[in-house]
Amino acid sequence: MNKTMKQTLLNNWYPMRWVALVAGVSFAAMGAWHADLVSVILGGFFLFQAATNTGCLCRNCSVPAQVTDEAGRNIDDVEFTEIKEE
Repeated sequence: MNKTMKQTLLNNWYPMRWVALVAGVSFAAMGAWHADLVSVILGGFFLFQAATNTGCLCRNCSVPAQVTDEAGRNIDDVEFTEIKEE
C-alpha cells in the first residue's frame, strides 16, 4: 500500500470523519438490506469521504486566508506605479 494512502487512512480521525464513516456504513448496509440503489450509492459516497479524508469533512471548504500567485508571493504586496494623465 502506498505510504501516503496508508497515512491518510490511519491518521487524523476527528469526530466528523467518524460520523461520516458511521453514516456511510449505515446507508450502505440498509440500502443493501432493502435493495435500494440510491442508499447504497449515498453510503458509498460517505464511506469514500471518510476513508480518503476528502470533501467538506476534511475542513478544507473554507477560502484560504492569504491569496498567492504562481510564484508564492502574497497578492496584497503587489508593487505598482501610478501613471497620471495631464
